[in-house]
Amino acid sequence: MTKLSQYTLLISAASCVFITLGLNHTQGLFLLPMSEKLNAGRELFSLAGGLGVLFSGLFAPIFGGLADKYGAGKALFILCSLQVLSWIWLGNIENNFDLIGARILLGIGASAILGIALSVTGKSVSTNNKSLFLGLIMASGSLGQFVIVPIINIIIQNYDWQIATVISAFIVSSIFLFSFLISKNTSSKKTDLPELENAGKNEISKPSQSLIDSLKEASKNKSYILLTTGFFVCGFHVTFVATHLPAFLNDNNLQEWVGASALSLIGLFNIIGTLSFGYLGSKLSKKNLLSSLYSMRSLLFLIFIISPKSELTVLIFASILGILWLSTVPLTNGIISDIFGQGYVTMLFGITILSHNIGSFLGSWIGGRVYDIYGSYDPVWWICVLLGFTSAAINYPIIIKPVKRLQQA
Repeated sequence: MTKLSQYTLLISAASCVFITLGLNHTQGLFLLPMSEKLNAGRELFSLAGGLGVLFSGLFAPIFGGLADKYGAGKALFILCSLQVLSWIWLGNIENNFDLIGARILLGIGASAILGIALSVTGKSVSTNNKSLFLGLIMASGSLGQFVIVPIINIIIQNYDWQIATVISAFIVSSIFLFSFLISKNTSSKKTDLPELENAGKNEISKPSQSLIDSLKEASKNKSYILLTTGFFVCGFHVTFVATHLPAFLNDNNLQEWVGASALSLIGLFNIIGTLSFGYLGSKLSKKNLLSSLYSMRSLLFLIFIISPKSELTVLIFASILGILWLSTVPLTNGIISDIFGQGYVTMLFGITILSHNIGSFLGSWIGGRVYDIYGSYDPVWWICVLLGFTSAAINYPIIIKPVKRLQQA
């Protein structure tokens, strides 16, 4: 693969993540206006969002497998089509079914975007640079959050939330172009051995191992099971905050701009976090870094719970949380590829994302459910603290060692 093709591939993959994650993090801005439109409590919106991320997790391995089998560009084209349709549907909701259906469709459309982008990037670079390049992909998603969230908030506050959904559909349609570029800049040399990367043969590869054998191999690997279980907590944390933080701050008598600014700052500082931890992942133990990340999140939540809620404390909280936000993803994806090679890494990461999205479903839904019952988010913040420390303990025993198949090869 030429350098031009590699850079084109990297930019295209990063752009897909920039758009998808950027728009995904605007969902919390729609909680209050959509709930008011349907004259419903916060649980309905939270349930719809939770089902969206749950179906996203269910379909992530499916589209990941399709990308591994038939090409990333084709899978991305289908996913983009679903996202466009879902945003148009969201702008025309009339009842509870519309909201739930549109959010589920949006979740499916966003399901494997990140996994595919990480996979095609990871297969195109050398082992030494892999963690850094995966960090760049994640940083693009954070940049999207930083740029897109305030734009959508301005449109909602100054015009209308339905206009914001139309603009979102227009933005996401640009993924059609990037899916074409990815398709044109990937090749199909058949190997999944990471050693070939060190030999300079950095081609996008189709796996020589069968899909069923790959699943069996992963199901028997204790480290993969621990990694997947711990990733559940990341989903709970991220989706609870992204969905409910703007409303939580509104409940604390802070202006609308504070919630949008907090989400935007999370995205900005996550660029630093993903690049830093992506780089550290190539130098230090990835599983130790994961344990540290989850522990630091819990400590941050604990401090936030007992701190007074003002513009300054919220923005400081958001900035620090941003460094810890999605820095788990390049480390998690890197561990999977280190253990299993590149053959079906998209599908295996998709299964791990399913665990993440089950946590996301519960983080979104429980947040709305608890609020409607108690009129407060405080119990969920304490759950976040407990889960973070639990995940840190789960990730610590992971052993990062290539499976016997790769060792023998």
